[in-house]
Amino acid sequence: MITAHQNGRSVSVLLAARRINPLSRLFQRELAALLDKLETQRPQLTAVLIGFDADTADRNHELEHLMALTPVQAPDCMHMLAAYHALLRRLEHLGLPVTATLSGDLCGHAFGLALACHRRIALHHARISLPQVLHGLAPSGGAIVRSVRLAGLQAAMPLLLDGATLSAAQALQAGLLDAVVADEAELNHAVLNKPTLTQRWQARDYQLPGGALDSAEIRALLQVAPARLRAAHGTPAAQAVLCAMVEGLQVDVDQALVIESRYFCQTAINQAPRKGSFSL
Repeated sequence: MITAHQNGRSVSVLLAARRINPLSRLFQRELAALLDKLETQRPQLTAVLIGFDADTADRNHELEHLMALTPVQAPDCMHMLAAYHALLRRLEHLGLPVTATLSGDLCGHAFGLALACHRRIALHHARISLPQVLHGLAPSGGAIVRSVRLAGLQAAMPLLLDGATLSAAQALQAGLLDAVVADEAELNHAVLNKPTLTQRWQARDYQLPGGALDSAEIRALLQVAPARLRAAHGTPAAQAVLCAMVEGLQVDVDQALVIESRYFCQTAINQAPRKGSFSL
C-alpha cells in the first residue's frame, strides 16, 4: 500500500492510489508508520517526494468506499476522520519539504492526500478530480478545506460541486498545482526548485484567491450559487459541499476540517444503496 525508499538525503514514497481511504484503519496505520519513520529520520533528510500509483483504467475505484452510514455509525465516522486529519496535519508540519508528483488520473482520496503536501507538480497529461458529489457524498479527508484555500471559492466550484475532471493545465490555472512539466526530466528539476515547508495559506500575506468572503464578487457569487445548484444537481450533497466550503473559510483549518467531516457524515447517513463498504 505504501512503499518508501531513501535516496541520499531524500525519501521517495509511492502510494497505491486506490487503497487510500480516510476511513480505513489499515491505511491509517501504514500512514502513521511512515510518518513515525520520517519524523525519526528528519535530521538526516532534506526532502520527501510522494508519488501515486494511479490506475488510469479504473477511475471508479472510489465506489469501493462509498456506502451509506447508519446514524449509529456517525460518531465512529467522525472519530476516524479526526484521526486521519491528525495524520495529514503531521505531514503538513513535518519540518521537511513534501512534494507530491502527479501523473495519470488522480481522483478522490488520492488527490485529497496530495493537497496536504506543500507542493503539487504534475506531468502534462495528468488529470485530477474529486467525484464524490456525483455519488451523493461530500469529499472528506480535508479535500474541501485545502482546495478552497488553494484555489478560492469560485475556482474550486467545478472540482467540488460538479465533480469535474480537470486537466493539469486547468488545475494549474485554478491554483491547485504549483507546476506542470512535460516529462520526467523536467519533473525532477521542478521538484528541486523552490522547496517549501508550509502551505500557501500559511504565509503572512496570504489572501484568498478570487476574493475574500466579504468581497463584492464573492457575495454576488454566493447569492446565485444555491439556485445554480438546484438547477444543475438538485442533490443534498452539492448543497452540503457548498456549505462546507463557505463555513470552513470562517474558521481556522482545524475547525474547518471538523465542519467538513460533519457534512460528509450528513451526506453519508442515508439509506441510498452504494457499492462497497466503509472500513470502520
